Amino acid sequence: MESSSSIALRRSKRQSQEKFLSKVILPAIRGQSCPVCLKDFGGEEDYRRVAVIRVCLHAYCLDCIRKWSDIKRKCPLCNSEFNSWFCRIILSTRNFSTEKLPVVRESRRVTPLDILSYRQRAGLNVANRRSRPLPCRRRFGQPMPGSVGSDVIAQRKLQWRASIYNQRLHAVPISSRNCLKQIISRNGCMKQRILHRIEPWIQRELQAILEDPDPSVIVHLASSLFIASLERRSDVQSDQLGVEDHFLEPLRRFLHGWTNTFWHELRCFAESSLTMETYDTVVEYKRSD
Repeated sequence: MESSSSIALRRSKRQSQEKFLSKVILPAIRGQSCPVCLKDFGGEEDYRRVAVIRVCLHAYCLDCIRKWSDIKRKCPLCNSEFNSWFCRIILSTRNFSTEKLPVVRESRRVTPLDILSYRQRAGLNVANRRSRPLPCRRRFGQPMPGSVGSDVIAQRKLQWRASIYNQRLHAVPISSRNCLKQIISRNGCMKQRILHRIEPWIQRELQAILEDPDPSVIVHLASSLFIASLERRSDVQSDQLGVEDHFLEPLRRFLHGWTNTFWHELRCFAESSLTMETYDTVVEYKRSD
């Protein structure tokens, strides 16, 4: 038979857990949305699929933060290192669980992107020290797919894209008007074609900005915001980005001061109707004011 002391201890532990749930966990998720996919945490069923990082109490969809943790173990919002979160939150029973992530083993092969990231952090990026204007036409070469040369070309392109942001340059729009809004308003099926075209560009751009080999979670966020901007038929021109500050707030949590430049570059590419390879060789740049 269970002793009175053990019963009291179990009851005290239960009360402490319920108090922690109501005072700490619930305020972190009530009325909030996932910063990655923008989905609202609507009710108890949604709470079961929410994760609250223990060190900083920022909340995400469980699937989103799991994918993110496969890439890096730092909170997307505040950059705090984490190795666990609260999850499986059930209001009816006042229960929640703690999930601890497995230890990361440092055995990953070094890639050209890792070398680029090191060079940029150490100040060894030659592109950042370029004093003359970037040429209006660029030749990166065309090695055979899968060859060592293709990795070198990819690294050069990332260095070039990083230099655009570091030198605070802005692309000169090739298209004088946005035809994408007209296309998507006539035919919703065009969304997939637009996404198929812009997502590789967004992937490369985020790799250059964030020095992250796989920013796939943020790629989804950026592409979704872009489609949403087309669907709402915004009349804001790409050089009037201040008007879109509120709309870009979810993206600003990750890109910070680079957000407006990124959005401008994305719009210029998307509205050009050119392939990435052709656009890279013909786009011209000017200093931002």
